Amino acid sequence: MIKINFNQELFDKHIESISKKLKSHIETIDKTSLLEETNECLEHLKNEKELKNLLRATSEQLKYYIDFFEKEFPNSIGVDNQKEEDWTELYRVLRKEIFEKEYSNWSSRSKEYGAYEFVKSLDLKTCPYCNRNYTFVVDNESGKLRPEIDHFYPKSKYPFLAMSFFNLIPSCQICNHTKSNKVKKNLINPYDIKDGDFTFTYTPKSVDFIEVENQKYNFDSFEIELKYNQNNQDNIALFKLKELYAQHKDIVLELLIKKAYYPQSYIDELSKFEFSQDEIYRYLFSNYKKEQDLHKRPLSKLIKDITQELGI
Repeated sequence: MIKINFNQELFDKHIESISKKLKSHIETIDKTSLLEETNECLEHLKNEKELKNLLRATSEQLKYYIDFFEKEFPNSIGVDNQKEEDWTELYRVLRKEIFEKEYSNWSSRSKEYGAYEFVKSLDLKTCPYCNRNYTFVVDNESGKLRPEIDHFYPKSKYPFLAMSFFNLIPSCQICNHTKSNKVKKNLINPYDIKDGDFTFTYTPKSVDFIEVENQKYNFDSFEIELKYNQNNQDNIALFKLKELYAQHKDIVLELLIKKAYYPQSYIDELSKFEFSQDEIYRYLFSNYKKEQDLHKRPLSKLIKDITQELGI
């Protein structure tokens, strides 16, 4: 996983724009025949301050709102695989008439602030869950294309979080479908990822990475390992990162070859041409080194960790 860089301007615009839309949806609901719990929940959400706080909730505060709604409005929580005819009144109103209704409008909105502007402004180039696939955006007259948006806490279970800023995670199709509506207690939000939370390394099986005589690359001479702390265990398991990255041995092998053929003297020669260390790094490895830039290329975290381990 890689960290999503926070965008204050986008954040402020999202809160202001979406709070007005949600408030409008709430005000158009006919409340005369609704149950008491439903009316109490709508009255709570009508408060502009409360509504904005829900939209701006950090990853930790999202947990608070889940606990709050479970306690105060228990019928607001969805049940897995429940048929629509069995939905509670409150859940149906929150999902169909307010939050998911707005998410659907926001997802297709073009002239006003919508999902395309959101992902373009966030400017996230690769999937934060796996860092293996690009998340580019195309938004012009000839057509539109954007990454999928994962709800970190699924909107099918917690409809009131469907438009909360930190609950909207641009992701690749594979990770979004893998995660689906699963809820993992210790799953780490990409906004909270730290550079040292997990590290890629390699374990040699022998000293012969290349059979020089036959110029044959030996992919079976080492394994890729992923070291991580316990807090990231659910992320690693859910997105199958160990299994997926084990298949990128060609990338690591190329780095091992570069270690052999790019001695320090060669790097020192490049420095004489007034290239910066970052420019030399990008030239040698087609990669970014700074943490805030890792989202710009697939597999950037893997390449960064292995090059550091190799001391290149």
